[in-house]
Amino acid sequence: MLHLPVYILNIAQLEAPVPRRRTQQQIESVKSTVQSVDRALSLLEVLAESPQEMAIRDLSARVELHGSTVHRLLTALMARGFVRQNAESGRYSLGLTALRVGGAVQFHKDLRAEAKRYLAGLAAATGESANLVILDQGEAVYIEQAPGSRSVRMFTIPGARAPLHCTGAGKVLLAALSQEDRARIVAQRGLASYTCRTIVGEAALERELEAVRQAGYAIDNQEREIGVRCVAAPVHDAAGEVVAAISISGPSERFRLDRREQLVAQVQHAAAELSAQLGYRCDAGATVASVRRSSAGASGFPRTASTAAGFSPAASIKLP
Repeated sequence: MLHLPVYILNIAQLEAPVPRRRTQQQIESVKSTVQSVDRALSLLEVLAESPQEMAIRDLSARVELHGSTVHRLLTALMARGFVRQNAESGRYSLGLTALRVGGAVQFHKDLRAEAKRYLAGLAAATGESANLVILDQGEAVYIEQAPGSRSVRMFTIPGARAPLHCTGAGKVLLAALSQEDRARIVAQRGLASYTCRTIVGEAALERELEAVRQAGYAIDNQEREIGVRCVAAPVHDAAGEVVAAISISGPSERFRLDRREQLVAQVQHAAAELSAQLGYRCDAGATVASVRRSSAGASGFPRTASTAAGFSPAASIKLP
């Protein structure tokens, strides 16, 4: 009897799964990959600091690597557009991809800074929390928020992510994409059901997004969470592209039909003001009806400022 617990313990140990260990070859492979990434980033930093194109020998000296290693890394970076080579001199400089990535970081930084006063104004006017949302990797990402003044209010941490198909801001961002891009995101992310109101069919979602494009705003009618509603409108850049969405969110009882026109108008007004600050220009004298008969902007949304002064009703976008 004294040996029985030991016997049982040994059996359990035999049946327990043996943890998988990485082989030395796998460990070395990971180390090599990390080292290559680190070296490639060092090259990009040196090129970014240089006011002129650089030769391989100069880059080798700066990053303290052999010329053949530098050439291999530069070839990989050139294939992705991060580095370009002057065909005449053979020297290297940053490519368009590096400039685009750097520009995106600066743009989002500037976008947040510009949006703060409009979000604060919207939150003060409505009493509800106001959000600035962008599209990233098939999801809506909240990058700025002005808290509402009500004792019960919505709070979203900057950096939080949400699905596109069941949020107001997400619908605005999704509606601005091409059909091919929308189909790709839906295929990758799916249409998960969060509440009994979530749109889970692709055909139904396409009808909703068409209504969003026509109306110039979107509503989350308790589709992500029961008891929470949201109104969102697009933010355009100077080229007319939708680069973000402004939204307000709060308890569903404060977003009823008798407040819809007022809330939509206030959200659209804030989005139009921020768009104008970003360089977006449109025909302020146009009406919603005339814009719908004409061609839409690059984003698919009507190129008009009239939505800032009122709202464009859409039969499929309703608040009870």
